[in-house]
Amino acid sequence: MNQKNNFSAYIKQHFIDLQHELRTQLVSKYFRRDMVTVGLGIIVYMIGFSFLIFPQRITTGGLSGLCNLIMLSTGIDIAIPYNIINVGLLVLAFFLLDKNFFIKTLISITILAFAISEMTSIAVPDQSLESNFRLMILADQPVVALILGSLLIGLGLGLVFSANGSTGGTDVIVAIISKYKRMTFGRIFMIVDGTIVVASYFVNVYLAVNPMDPMMALEKVVYSIIQVILVSITLDWYIRSNRRSVQMMIFSSKYEEINEMITKKLNRGSTIIEATGGYTGQPSKVIVVVARRRQSVMITRLIEGIDPQAFVTIGEVQGVYGRGFDSISQK
Repeated sequence: MNQKNNFSAYIKQHFIDLQHELRTQLVSKYFRRDMVTVGLGIIVYMIGFSFLIFPQRITTGGLSGLCNLIMLSTGIDIAIPYNIINVGLLVLAFFLLDKNFFIKTLISITILAFAISEMTSIAVPDQSLESNFRLMILADQPVVALILGSLLIGLGLGLVFSANGSTGGTDVIVAIISKYKRMTFGRIFMIVDGTIVVASYFVNVYLAVNPMDPMMALEKVVYSIIQVILVSITLDWYIRSNRRSVQMMIFSSKYEEINEMITKKLNRGSTIIEATGGYTGQPSKVIVVVARRRQSVMITRLIEGIDPQAFVTIGEVQGVYGRGFDSISQK
């Protein structure tokens, strides 16, 4: 009975946290800006996938690639397994990741649930036909289409991740692994996508409704490997440009409230230093925080909401090693 009550309390607390975060986001003036970034990322991602990669029967990796394999082997519309699997992964995100991430991921998945079916249908109206290049961008230059599509997918994912969201699917798995393991997003994507790409050869040759010649299937695998590498490199480049670390010094009479919000809401450590005003000679407190550059935006938003008159300095640092950052053993 106690275990059942504890589990119910656990579930209830997660819903309370979600409601609180949702109310916070709805009144935040930054939420719409983040959603514009997420929306732009989804559009860039879908153009790259639907009109440059999907018509070539190149397996992209991720949930899109996995569902593409299911479609090739069963003939089921790609949107059906995509949405079913996404629901399960969304449940994982609800329990294991922060609620801000969950809300933005939920919105992204809702948009993609309609967009992925419509856009792939526009790109390839009839999956049973071999003339799949008919509505493909750069149909006469498949290699260029592959490169451009991969860059667009990686950039789209980077935009969504930079706003603390995801496109669902294996992005959720990547976010969970990244939370508990010190690995870059791009590296995790490469491992997950590489597994799906290897499986694509056997599906295209042995299981597909329209089987592919083994040599052609091998060529598609090579294209898929190139695509996975390019997406990973692009994603890591974009995320790394937003993950540079900064050191912030915050001068405010409301330092206790600001410090509590930084440490509890953002789960970011801080140091409070005793200081004396050079002009006034009055004692004061200074909060020192080291954070990722993208987190500095969230911190300055919190500071502005508590004390608009606070004095804040932000300086980039060359490297940060320790808990919450890179391991010093990697240096």
